[in-house]
Amino acid sequence: MNFDFALPLNPKDLLESSVSTQYVVNEVYSSRQVADRVMGCKTALRTEGPVMILDHFDGFYSLLHHFKTVDPAEREIGWELLIEAQQKLINQISSLEDGGSDPQTNHQMLNTLKMLCYVLCRLAELFEAEACKPTTDTASGKGRGRKKTAAGSWDWEAEKERFLELTAHLLQLELFRLWDPPVVEEEFVNLISGCCYKMFENPTVSQVRCQGTRAALIQVLGILVKRYNHALSASLKIIQLLQHFEHVVSPMAQAVHVFVEQFGIKSVASEIMRELGSMDPQDLARDNSGTRAYAAFLVEVAEKIPAVILPSISVLLCHLDGESYTMRNGVLGVMGEIVMKVLSKENLDKKAKATRDQLLDTLEDHIHDVNSFVRARVLKIWLSLCEAIAIPLSRQHGLLELVVGRLHDKTAGVRKGSVQLIKALLMTNPFAAKLPVSELQSNLEKEEEKLKQLMPEGPSQEETEVRGKAEESWAAMESGIQSIIKQMSEGDEQDESISVEIAEDTQVESTVIEIRELLDKSQYRKAVSLLKAAMDSWPDYELFVEPAKDDNSADEEGEADDDEDNTQHTKLMEILKALYVGEQTPVPMIEDIDFANPEKLLNADTTEGQDSANEKQANEPVVNELTKQQVLVQYIKACVNFAKQVQQAVPVMCQLLGSKTPSDVMEAIEFFVTAFEFGVSNSMEGVRRMMVLVFSKEPGIKEAVVAAYRRLYLDVPGLAPRARASVIVKNLMSLTIGATLGEHTSLEELVSEFMKSNDLPPQAIQILWEYFTMKHANTTEDESRGALSILGMAARSDVKIVKSNIDVLVSVGLGERAHKDFLLAQDTCAALLKLAGEGKPKILGGVEPFRLPANHDMFVRIADVLVKGVEDLSSNHWVPFSVQAVTAIYRLAEHPDQVCGDIIKQIAGVIMKGSQVSEADDKKENEDGDGEAENTFSCSSGILSRFLALSGQVAFQQLVHLDVMVLGELKRRRNIQEAKKEKNKDKKKNKDADKTQDGDGTTMEDEMGLTGASAEDSEAEYIRKICELDIVTGENLLAFLGPLVVMVCSNPGKFSDPDLRSNAALALAQFMLVSSKFCEAHLQLLFTILEKAPEPTIRANTIIAVGDLTFHFPNLIEPWTPNLYARLRDESAQVRKNTLMALTHLILNDMVKVKGQISEMATCIVDADERIAALSKLFFFELSKKGNAIYNIMPDMISRLSDPETGLPQDQFKTVMRYLFAFIHKDRQADALVEKLCHRFRTTRTERQPQDLAFCLALLNYSEKGMRKLQENFACYADKVSDPDVFASFTSILGKAKKFTKPEVKVFIDEFEKNLTEVHTKGMEDDAVAEKAGKASAAAGKFKKPTAPGEKSAVKKQPAKGRTPARRGRRKQTMDSSDEEEEDTTVNTPTTRRTPAHPASRSGAKKRGRGKKMVVLDSSDEDSDDELFDVKDSRENSDDDQENDQENQDPAVSTPSSGSPKKGARSSGRKKLLNTGGTRTSSRRRPIIT
Repeated sequence: MNFDFALPLNPKDLLESSVSTQYVVNEVYSSRQVADRVMGCKTALRTEGPVMILDHFDGFYSLLHHFKTVDPAEREIGWELLIEAQQKLINQISSLEDGGSDPQTNHQMLNTLKMLCYVLCRLAELFEAEACKPTTDTASGKGRGRKKTAAGSWDWEAEKERFLELTAHLLQLELFRLWDPPVVEEEFVNLISGCCYKMFENPTVSQVRCQGTRAALIQVLGILVKRYNHALSASLKIIQLLQHFEHVVSPMAQAVHVFVEQFGIKSVASEIMRELGSMDPQDLARDNSGTRAYAAFLVEVAEKIPAVILPSISVLLCHLDGESYTMRNGVLGVMGEIVMKVLSKENLDKKAKATRDQLLDTLEDHIHDVNSFVRARVLKIWLSLCEAIAIPLSRQHGLLELVVGRLHDKTAGVRKGSVQLIKALLMTNPFAAKLPVSELQSNLEKEEEKLKQLMPEGPSQEETEVRGKAEESWAAMESGIQSIIKQMSEGDEQDESISVEIAEDTQVESTVIEIRELLDKSQYRKAVSLLKAAMDSWPDYELFVEPAKDDNSADEEGEADDDEDNTQHTKLMEILKALYVGEQTPVPMIEDIDFANPEKLLNADTTEGQDSANEKQANEPVVNELTKQQVLVQYIKACVNFAKQVQQAVPVMCQLLGSKTPSDVMEAIEFFVTAFEFGVSNSMEGVRRMMVLVFSKEPGIKEAVVAAYRRLYLDVPGLAPRARASVIVKNLMSLTIGATLGEHTSLEELVSEFMKSNDLPPQAIQILWEYFTMKHANTTEDESRGALSILGMAARSDVKIVKSNIDVLVSVGLGERAHKDFLLAQDTCAALLKLAGEGKPKILGGVEPFRLPANHDMFVRIADVLVKGVEDLSSNHWVPFSVQAVTAIYRLAEHPDQVCGDIIKQIAGVIMKGSQVSEADDKKENEDGDGEAENTFSCSSGILSRFLALSGQVAFQQLVHLDVMVLGELKRRRNIQEAKKEKNKDKKKNKDADKTQDGDGTTMEDEMGLTGASAEDSEAEYIRKICELDIVTGENLLAFLGPLVVMVCSNPGKFSDPDLRSNAALALAQFMLVSSKFCEAHLQLLFTILEKAPEPTIRANTIIAVGDLTFHFPNLIEPWTPNLYARLRDESAQVRKNTLMALTHLILNDMVKVKGQISEMATCIVDADERIAALSKLFFFELSKKGNAIYNIMPDMISRLSDPETGLPQDQFKTVMRYLFAFIHKDRQADALVEKLCHRFRTTRTERQPQDLAFCLALLNYSEKGMRKLQENFACYADKVSDPDVFASFTSILGKAKKFTKPEVKVFIDEFEKNLTEVHTKGMEDDAVAEKAGKASAAAGKFKKPTAPGEKSAVKKQPAKGRTPARRGRRKQTMDSSDEEEEDTTVNTPTTRRTPAHPASRSGAKKRGRGKKMVVLDSSDEDSDDELFDVKDSRENSDDDQENDQENQDPAVSTPSSGSPKKGARSSGRKKLLNTGGTRTSSRRRPIIT
């Protein structure tokens, strides 16, 4: 064999040779000949062994060349031959190592080795490439198992693993002996490693099923790195693979781990870190995929080998300032793993602690990273550190403060991480299982007092002054000492420092005193030398130990790690300062206290011998009585600080409960559960607040709330059933004490859920009855009522709980205790109401409603409690009890009107019985001319107040009874009758199937199915007629009480008691709900109460009543709509809130038309009360879902809000507009608004109005069409561009337009900008000229006579420059076709503020205007905008006012009339009644009742 086989870089290189001794492929056989050539190698392999490759290489080369066309079976045969040859080659090389060989044999073995390895590696790469190709099975989702060849009997995964194992065995041999000199050539190593890296590119290598293959690959690479000097190449190749293939992150991390742990090669990890650290941050920011792989690889490697990564962490720090947030996440993750795995151990040296502090400082800094992903990632790292107990106690205070601040983060992921970290810190706190601040604070004060008693007497005032002087002296000498230390370090005073010696019998205290004296004498050199000698003699003396540094000093030390001299200088200066100024006896540092086992320190023996033994064994501080007390005080102080910080986070957590992000709510719920379990003082606030979330529409949130309360109140492990049930009952009763109405309703839902899931045991129900009846020992009144409330809540899911114990409820809840405790009676009625079920009766169910006889003991006792208790004015709960009582009577009694009528009569008898005739008052009334009543009775205002409240509630419940219960019962009975009728019909049809039934009396209504519908209508009409004529009107009991209610409401001066007037107003509204006739007669009185009542509570209640009236009688209330909107400017926040809620429901339910007054709703966006502002935003958010509602009202709203007289300040106007314009999403709407707003520039009257319009234009999103409309209407605002604010708004519009415009539109934009700039510049110059002229005329006026008043006014009438005078005429408006598609015709936006009079005053105008044709007016017409900014009442607006008045009078009219009513109608309306005023002046001009 006279040739050398050179491993080629390209297979074609084997076809040519530049050296005569180099092997060259003689012939490349065709694909048909390959099979014969390969089959011929079988015999040669048996006879010659692996050296047969020397003669048959051309055949295998041809197999590689025609791999795609050769039959798969022939390829498999070739592979099997090569694998067999490799096995034999391994045996031969092993035998050569044992017995030695000659150079010729070595040369032959080398060529065999290289040829065989080349063919095997190339063939393996081809098989691997074929296996990576997607097949039809994988494309269709099938064939996820191992890939097989077409023959289906050959498993490439198994063959690959076999090949790799043989290759690893081969590489472990001493192959270098085959080369001369004995160094394995690099091409051979690259051949093997390149094949391995190719296999890593297959995505399946990271799967679990390929675990054996992955381990074999890593083993081969490890051998190459260990024995074949492949470390540097492997590092670079790993980085390349990470850049292009994300799936290799875990395999490569595993490979590096194996290199370090199994092969002991750390250089690969260091080299990879160095290469990653030297990468350009900008390249990392651009290559997102590669950077993501780098970051994940770093974190995984740090998790596996953190100690190896620690020395190289400095090379990665540069990426913390880079643009790539992904790389920052990776580096920070590495830091977290290092701290967790390496630097969290006990007994760290000072260097390790300094490194740990530096890493933790970096992690703290990035809690405020600019990128939200980094902030969230850092919080997760801190969470892992917390769970691993790797956070030093001295850091928890600052960390918790930072994390609480992140609760306000704008990103949901960061907020979620913050809550999780706070919860983890709470769960892993080393202080206590319960953290009530008040108890801890009291304990701290007690222990501090004990410590003061144990402490020696503190320094006197004189000593304190001396210490202060010492500090001043030290500040003066500090610079001199620093210079001396620097000189001594350079060797100038070396002999003197060495000559200082300390005698053996010298005490350290005397040496310290001597050093102080030398400093006082300014002998700094001797002092420093003596200090150095003392440090050598007493190295363990507490003042000679390096003092603990704060964060800043730690940073400085970290920056000067390589400068030992500076470190030594700093140490000497700190010790000298401590010696001179005089430090106190050091208190144990918080990080030195073993909080995990504080009893170990507190219960330690105080004898000196044991103390010294402990110090030697565990390096613990000397434990005596004083030290033990100091430890205890430090422990409690840290505990108090921690509890206070957690307590500060509770209010923010409460806000997160109301977040729109489900993750915020879920995490906040988990936090409150944990905080409650740890006894955090104010955690109960969050526990109660999250109760309402049981009604959440998010299933996850509702389930979390139910699970939280189940965990807090029902999970009581380790107790007997009876004891467990008793604890559960006490827990639930505690929730009822002090609960608000909302909390009570939420708790009812929770208890109902517990009943459905059988979480409430039967024993608990029995114990609740015991508490209610006070049979349980030591039961209080509150516990009895709480148990009753829980029973009523449980009965919602299981009515048998109440139904089987009606007698108990009546006898106890309505017995003797009820006469003294109206709350108990109220809760009893609420529990009894569960018998009637919830909601309206089910008509189709056919179940008869539960009713009891009118003479049942329940109703007798209720009446008795009501009548006898009406005179007990010491309790404020009679009225709420009466509400529940009347409701229970109407839902459960067979004749509730009779029962309630009797109660009213009895209470009236009580009033009459205690009344006395007041002759003086009667005489006074007669003198005043009021002769409506012959006698005047006097009674207690409290009793009368309760009587009126009861009367109103009876009237309201009578309405509900008739409209819901009676009507529902009539329908139910009719359905039963119809069902029976249908059943009989079907039977009759079956009998007479062959006969026709033409003459059976069937009516046309029966045939058309209208009988039921007509009967239902007649029943409803009958019920309405009764409500209208026979309840509060006509000849009946409530009708006689109506005048009394009206009299009390009409005479606030005479009836001055606030409770009386409040209940009377509410009763009046309830009476008005029953009958439209009664409502219309007293509507003006109700609105007078709404506007004139001095108590905010009365106004707040009345506005809710008006909302209910609007639902019942919308036509009657519609003319009074402006009075409703006027309450949005009420001085009381509660009135404004109720008004806003009422209008929100009315508008969103289409009960009130959206008109110009809706601008008052917009002003609430900037209300001082945050709740009102939030409700207003929610209203507009919901309104934006109703078609084009926001778009339709926007122009008028802008005009009203920018009016300087009635609108908002400019800053608030901008805030409102920013919010509202966010709902303009459609391009067509934005384009139409551009044109409308441009036209409104002509109607401006003040300097601010153009600024506001321009600001609104800048808020729109512009399309190409919108920009063209803006230019087309340039003439509308050209004279306003001189204003800097207006110009700035248009400049911002152009800036936004340039970002999205096409190149062909850019020319148009540039031209528009040029024109805009020219007009602005010219306007500024004109203003300057006008200003100069004004100054000149003013100067000239000093020498002229003053202008006459008439002339002065004449000058004023001249229009200002740049202002378009208003046109007084109003012409018919037209609609653009594009606007017609966008406008919502159901929403009217009046263009002027109207000042409505009482509806009766518009009757004449209404009659005269009926015959006129209605024309829809578009508020966008420029001619109709003349009056938009002028809302003063003038004669020019009178026609428009009457037009709007006519619209208000007739609810059927949906659009204002284009014509104006006659002049006589207007004058007659003003003569008859007082004008109620417009929206703004309504508080000054209201209906007056005499």
